[in-house]
Amino acid sequence: MELSNRDKAAAIQNSIETETLAEIGLIDPVSYKQHNPHVATGLQAILELHGQMPMDKVYTNVVRKFQDGDIGFVHVDYFLFEPTVAFDIHRFEEGRSVEHWDNLQANPLQRNKSGRTMTDGKTKATDHHKTVANKALVRRFVQEVLIEGNTERRSLYFKDDELIQHNPHMGDGVSAFFSVLEEWKAAGKPQTYHTIHKVLGEGNFVLVLSEGYLHSVHSAFYDLYRVHNDRIIEHWDVIEEIPPVEKRKNDNGKF
Repeated sequence: MELSNRDKAAAIQNSIETETLAEIGLIDPVSYKQHNPHVATGLQAILELHGQMPMDKVYTNVVRKFQDGDIGFVHVDYFLFEPTVAFDIHRFEEGRSVEHWDNLQANPLQRNKSGRTMTDGKTKATDHHKTVANKALVRRFVQEVLIEGNTERRSLYFKDDELIQHNPHMGDGVSAFFSVLEEWKAAGKPQTYHTIHKVLGEGNFVLVLSEGYLHSVHSAFYDLYRVHNDRIIEHWDVIEEIPPVEKRKNDNGKF
């Protein structure tokens, strides 16, 4: 039976640990386009990178896997060169990945203020009939509240103060989330969003790829939201610096 795109994406990332990427045949050896700026485009560049990893320590744990049309995307707990949390996205044509995006962040291996890790929490998509509506809801939240700064509209997107938070620097609660953002802003180290690049979703899970700045560092924000009863109820994120053009190993762009 043909694997789903979510399962193909998971298989590709799991193959790092088993050293079977070339054998499983899920990446197009000719057309594969790489958006990780630290890796050259093409299959061979990935195989060479894997060859540099400390394989006695490497592990991959795909915690969540979803699909949106021809795209499969996964939330992964890794040890690559260090403990790492990532989102990996693959676009498939004729059964093989032809394009890849990702965002990686060092895993602090400690719980946040509410005792949560960067990857625990709900994992299975429900409410598949609401995928389109949930994607639209989350896109509006990021655009209106995080980009345009209309924080007074946040009540449209949450139920009271309910928010399960997995960001390692924050705790649960809508008020706690925006309080930290205000603290960073007051300290001259704001987190600012300025562009939404992609919105992917399956059922009640929505992943938003955005660009902006964290503490004055040009950054990519991958924010995963879980929606319940038309309100955002849970949030995970991975934040990574975007290197300047002269330090990138491909010309495909981060997004």
